[in-house]
Amino acid sequence: METYELEEEMFSALVDDERLIELLPSGAKSIFHYVAPATLKYPAVVYSPISDVPILNGDNRELAHRVTIRVHVITKQDCTKAELEKFREACGRVKRIMLGLGFSRVQTTPFVEDGKAMIIFDFVKGVES
Repeated sequence: METYELEEEMFSALVDDERLIELLPSGAKSIFHYVAPATLKYPAVVYSPISDVPILNGDNRELAHRVTIRVHVITKQDCTKAELEKFREACGRVKRIMLGLGFSRVQTTPFVEDGKAMIIFDFVKGVES
């Protein structure tokens, strides 16, 4: 399985989660690959692969690789209590979805910048090449 196939599988799983889509103000249009637009409704989800590392080689070819995908769940820093609850629930939904796809969570980092608050998840999965 190639990295782009993992990304497609992940995007489909995010979009197919009815509760996550209810939590996002623009539904599936609140899920972005690599970069979110400057004007954004919150919460939003941004995902991107950050590494693809060979982990098993044999007979002069790659047999398996480890892919790390980073997911940002973003809200406004000064959000209301209701918005904060949606943000927290969206974080939980994303985590459950990724674990359900066979990823392992490597780390989670809270981050605040330019009036945005986010939780950044790094998920890793080993796959056959």
